[in-house]
Amino acid sequence: MTEEKKGKLKFGTRSTNIFMVLVIIVAVNVIAASLYFRWDITEEKLYTLSDGTGEIVKKIATPITIKYYFRQNLEGLPITYKNYGKKISELLQEYQALNDDMITVETYDPKPDSDEEEWAKKYGLSGIDLGTGERAFMGIVVIQEDKEASLPFMDPRREQFLEYDITQLILQISQEKDKVIGLMSSLPVMGMTPNQFQQMQGQRPEPKWAFIEELEKSFEIREIKTDVMDIDPEVDILLVIHPKNLGDNTLYAIDQFVLRGGELVAMVDPSARMDQAAAMAARMGQMAMANSDLKKLFDHWGIQYDSGKIVGDHQHATRVNAGGSVGVVSYSLWHTLTQGSFNDELVATRELENMLLIEPGGFFLKKDSPLTLNSLINSSLNSGLVASYMTRFGNPTAINKNVEVDDKKYNYAGILTGELTSAFGKRPDPPEKKEGEEQKTAEESTIKPLPHVGKSEGNAKILLITDADFISDTFSVDKFNLLGQTFIQPKNDNLNFMVNMVEFLGGAEAMMKIRSRGKFTRPFTRFEDLLKQAQSQYQEAEEHLSANLKEVQDKLSQLNVEKGTNKVVLTKEQIEKIRQFREEEKKTKSELRKIRKLLRQDIEFEKTSLTLLNLLVIPILLTIIGLILYYRRVRKRSK
Repeated sequence: MTEEKKGKLKFGTRSTNIFMVLVIIVAVNVIAASLYFRWDITEEKLYTLSDGTGEIVKKIATPITIKYYFRQNLEGLPITYKNYGKKISELLQEYQALNDDMITVETYDPKPDSDEEEWAKKYGLSGIDLGTGERAFMGIVVIQEDKEASLPFMDPRREQFLEYDITQLILQISQEKDKVIGLMSSLPVMGMTPNQFQQMQGQRPEPKWAFIEELEKSFEIREIKTDVMDIDPEVDILLVIHPKNLGDNTLYAIDQFVLRGGELVAMVDPSARMDQAAAMAARMGQMAMANSDLKKLFDHWGIQYDSGKIVGDHQHATRVNAGGSVGVVSYSLWHTLTQGSFNDELVATRELENMLLIEPGGFFLKKDSPLTLNSLINSSLNSGLVASYMTRFGNPTAINKNVEVDDKKYNYAGILTGELTSAFGKRPDPPEKKEGEEQKTAEESTIKPLPHVGKSEGNAKILLITDADFISDTFSVDKFNLLGQTFIQPKNDNLNFMVNMVEFLGGAEAMMKIRSRGKFTRPFTRFEDLLKQAQSQYQEAEEHLSANLKEVQDKLSQLNVEKGTNKVVLTKEQIEKIRQFREEEKKTKSELRKIRKLLRQDIEFEKTSLTLLNLLVIPILLTIIGLILYYRRVRKRSK
């Protein structure tokens, strides 16, 4: 065989090999695309259906059909929506795999003027207008016999709640009867429609708080007036939010509800920023009472809680803008809580990562209390109490200095259980009717008077939370509008915690397990440590500067003022003192700038190192492996 033929043979063999490799690669990709395979290697199995979903799906006894309407091949559809739509499709296949006998997943492509598009519109699936005359559908309908429920549009911004939303839809359509929540609140949690005078002032209607809308997906909510004498026996859970100045009749109604086996959620607050009545009174120069309590019941139940004191926690202080020359400081009355603050033995709190409490109170159980406390959220040992009126007069820096650490761990939230007796010997007399007001008779009342109960039927269950602001939309969620629909984006785990706990009391523990999986963020703890370290140094320097300032001001107050004039007579010593202070002030400000600069340098160095590590480690490893393989191959040839 000539050299020319050998070369041709080698060339042909090499070309064939390359061609075969390309064919294999294409074939593998085509086959892989048609197969459904998922391997979740995340530490907490974030992309695997949770146990809670498994519990709900496996209990389905009547077949359901999940119809998914999605236009995947639409040209104008952003890649974000395409990827998200594919993820939804894959997730629905996992639902079907959990209970293949009872769940059927059907996927439709609602093209323009097609039967699929008509059905999508009939089911209330809105879609989004792409501006090209076409609509992109990405919605779900769950059907069981004659019942149906839908998610009109699956927005990628709610991706962290994707599993929860789908499972909640399945639970909603498969459960026989909603449990009833009775809601008693002095805050506008159910929204508020302004009166004619308020409308003239430009005040707009306020929507329901987000956590109410979330609860309405699983519960029936009934509003209860604050002057009620009996709680409707149909109410399973009583939610009392910021109870202010409740009379004995209402306290008696709550007392009897608990003794009859009803589950109570009591949210009190020593300083409720969402209390609009108190805020309005303060603006008018009146005494503003923004605190709430169930004192008569708490005293009888052995709960130690002071509605006039706020817990300050230096370890969990939140950075806020104090305004003016103070700027951003750590405020010890706003608590940013991390995992160490939550009960890690209860599913409802074990998976929580971040909560924000706004000027909460703290409570303990007295030694003679008949209740047992299962604490859910508590402070650090670096905490203490401060009078609630301080929030009306002091700035964050001044308030921080008034929080004296007492080495106690205060409870912010806890479940209280145990056998209770009534705080009332008998039913109180009805309140005297006001002038011009007719007293309702028992026949006119929607709830007939119930017999007095002196002792609880088994163990009572009470969820006590010493903050009401934390669950307001202001501090828990961001709201955004899309195609006329309002969507929510949680800022933290405040919403998770509240809905978790109500669902826990309502028996929907499986839903609680899913909701806790909604957070995918992992904080850079190193960066946080650097911030805390710099903040500590900044605060020490600021206190040193403030001490010097006060000393000079005291000196200046002793200056002699020339009689009959406004001229200030300064001695040489005093002038020298002022000069020294100005120099020290300048030096301190320079040190503060250096601290901030060093902080930025440390953080930037950490970020740069992390970025380089992510970018270079894989190429370096591949290069090393390639060199090792090449070296081995050369050695084999040399032999």
